[in-house]
Amino acid sequence: MICPKCGSANINVVNEQESAKTRGKSMGCLWTLGRWFLIFITCGLWLLVGKRRATGKTEFTYSTMGICQNCGNKFPIPNQ
Repeated sequence: MICPKCGSANINVVNEQESAKTRGKSMGCLWTLGRWFLIFITCGLWLLVGKRRATGKTEFTYSTMGICQNCGNKFPIPNQ
């Protein structure tokens, strides 16, 4: 592997995080309607009970980068 800028072979290969995307799952309208119904029936006492937390999943994308130790140039390394 050779640096495209200076031609040096002194390269360090690292994985970098490009982006992170979180997908959340909401509770739905039935849960919200039920909660509001209980708040109304109990004259607001149901407000003391905390909301259920939604579950979510985070997906990360990575890329492989080469960093030249001589000139500091950072360049992408294609997947093999």
